[in-house]
Amino acid sequence: MPLIGFTVFKDKILDGSKTQTIRKLRKHPIKEGDKLYLYWHTRQKDCEKLGEAICTETYQINMSIDHEGELCIIHLPESMGNSWKLNFGSMQALAQLDGFNNAYEMRDWFKKTHSNLDGETFQVIRWGKLRGSGSK
Repeated sequence: MPLIGFTVFKDKILDGSKTQTIRKLRKHPIKEGDKLYLYWHTRQKDCEKLGEAICTETYQINMSIDHEGELCIIHLPESMGNSWKLNFGSMQALAQLDGFNNAYEMRDWFKKTHSNLDGETFQVIRWGKLRGSGSK
């Protein structure tokens, strides 16, 4: 029963337009079928439960910044075989599903919030319909 805290995109989570998050890989990764507890501003005075949802899909990616300062995302299938670099269109789609307007906005946010993106492994976590406190 993983808890996922958010500091951005509250409205998009509540209206259902954001049903994905990208997080550093946990010691015990989230799995499809897990019940997720979504919270706004965990460990703060204005902490609020946004709702609960069932994880519908997960997969791993590696993120890095290339020599030109651009974001590079490599999709890592469960088997760790046949990985591939996401093209710009796929990165745009991934960014928009995550609540960003475009891949450039996502790149800037990840560069700002993660000091080292040199091949860092992240988990893409997707969920179904939000239920419970705060959900519409």
